[in-house]
Amino acid sequence: MYSPSLTLRLTAIFTLIVALACGGISLILYSALRSELVWRDDQTLINRAAQLRQLLKGGAHPDSLPLYFNRMVDTRQDILSIGSQYQQNVSINHTGVALPEMSPTPVSTPPGEQQIHRWIGADNIEASALSLQARSEEGPIVITLARVARERAIMLERYRQQSILVSLAAILLCAALSPLLIRRGLRAIGRLSQAMAETGSDRLTHTVPLQAMPKELLPLGEALNTMRQRLSTDFIRLTQFADDLAHEIRTPINVLLGQNQVALGHARSTEEYQALLEGNIEELEALSRLTENILFLARATHHNIRLNKETFLLHDALETLIDFLEPVAEEREMVIELHADGYLTADKMLFQRAMTNLLVNAIRYAPGHGTIAVSTIHRGDVTEIEVANDGDALAEPEKVFERFWRGDNVRHTAGSGLGLSLVSAIAALHGGSAYYRHEDGGNIFGVRLVSCSSRVDTSTASSAKTRAATL
Repeated sequence: MYSPSLTLRLTAIFTLIVALACGGISLILYSALRSELVWRDDQTLINRAAQLRQLLKGGAHPDSLPLYFNRMVDTRQDILSIGSQYQQNVSINHTGVALPEMSPTPVSTPPGEQQIHRWIGADNIEASALSLQARSEEGPIVITLARVARERAIMLERYRQQSILVSLAAILLCAALSPLLIRRGLRAIGRLSQAMAETGSDRLTHTVPLQAMPKELLPLGEALNTMRQRLSTDFIRLTQFADDLAHEIRTPINVLLGQNQVALGHARSTEEYQALLEGNIEELEALSRLTENILFLARATHHNIRLNKETFLLHDALETLIDFLEPVAEEREMVIELHADGYLTADKMLFQRAMTNLLVNAIRYAPGHGTIAVSTIHRGDVTEIEVANDGDALAEPEKVFERFWRGDNVRHTAGSGLGLSLVSAIAALHGGSAYYRHEDGGNIFGVRLVSCSSRVDTSTASSAKTRAATL
């Protein structure tokens, strides 16, 4: 399907605007000129009729009026008719236009525009006439003055032709010059397109210059700079992710390769081969979990996971997790306190997975002989579940939920650095977010989920459960 260029579209728009403007201006000026010429002709008739009436009143003989008339007017388009019941009528008419029947204006009434009679002649030429009564020494007289607007019609016709020619010239000039001016004005778009075409992985940090850009293109330029910044951030994150992924996968592969090479160095007993296979299975299981977590994060990033939402009691769901993790906490002589109430509508399995990661993170990295507090907060449709434990503030809190990120104090412990990333991804799937803060000497990790939750004021739901770890 053909799509006209932007230059062609703007040229057509500008040409149409110029055509409408020229047509409107010509029409307005034509109407103003015509009204001015009609007003002048009317004033001429009124002044001449008043002069002739004044001459008669001053004692002039009716027979001398044609002499005055010939000096005042153009006999090619002006008509004079003098009617009297005492003498022969006088008529000067070289136009070939017959005067219609008109009622004369009384002597006591001064001539005016309202007494002018207008009509269209046989040759389609407009004419106007004024008839009035006057007194003379011979008696009452009726004077009729008329004008056929032939010269006015010729003048207006010439004006129309010249207006049309000027308008056509202006339209053609606009149509010829508009593409050149438009292309010149669109050079900024070309420069912007060239800058974007040069975008590469090594130029993502280079912003598009906005100083010489037209005001109309500034939002687009700012949006492109924002896009470059986001692409740069995502590219750096993707590169770091690939590096970390390669490192995490390389470690178990090297372990498996080394163990098997050593085992094949010489003959081994059945027990040694069995121990080797068990070690291989452990490494492969760790590698399988790592792959599963990476696939889950990739699908969660693109919201390619279907949530099986259900409404459940928060206290019961969290209590089940605490019962399961209680032996791990006992090994580090830690206490888990639960203060939870209300219902939550979410994917229960994903919710338990996220909370398990938070609890395991608190048990594994918090100082021993401490307390881990699990609590819930309800704010309308938003529910916050927090896991708090004693400990120093993290050095880089903004990186807590990044993939494969691990603090300096835990780099040599078990784990892949994906636990908190999974928590953040699960929270995002539920329209919420994960957060961290250091408060009153403790670290608080939490998830904020959007659901239809409500508080339940029951003794079971509001009770606090304390699991005291024993030696």
